[in-house]
Amino acid sequence: MPLSCKGRVRGVVPSRGDIDDCLGKFSLTLIDTLDTLALLGYYKEFEDAVKLVIRDVTFDTDIIVSVFETNIRVLGGLLGGHCVALDIKGKGEYMQWYTDELLMMAKEVGYRLLPAFNTSTGMPYPRVNLRHGVDPLKSRAGKDKATCTACAGTLLLEFATLSRLTGEPIFEVCICRCIL
Repeated sequence: MPLSCKGRVRGVVPSRGDIDDCLGKFSLTLIDTLDTLALLGYYKEFEDAVKLVIRDVTFDTDIIVSVFETNIRVLGGLLGGHCVALDIKGKGEYMQWYTDELLMMAKEVGYRLLPAFNTSTGMPYPRVNLRHGVDPLKSRAGKDKATCTACAGTLLLEFATLSRLTGEPIFEVCICRCIL
């Protein structure tokens, strides 16, 4: 299918098959660009976008996603958004209602990605089902075992940050097993 600048609307525009699955069918671009709004000084827009993510995004879906893309864009976006939200809240005008919701969402994503690491080497499967992990009876994930080592290695930043911000070492331990 040719590239287009035309927007995609869930339920209105036909699915493109696996590409829609691996990108998660959630508000990927909104999550991925949260911190950009704040960096550009659009604090009210950032606050509104955070409220949208909290209200509308769910990860309890029976869908196979790319571990790499979900890590860098969703987990990274949520963690970056959380850190920016705390900074803005500390300045006293915006985000005064914020109580770590993005961090809790990031933790949920982290736990949903962890089953991809249940391999003999610790190198993750390239895809994981967000609801069923890599269970062969419930998911198509886990069949493709070819993981790019560079992709697996890039997970370190987000997984280590998630462990340090939540105080739950499982994410950093898991990724260190993968890369060491």
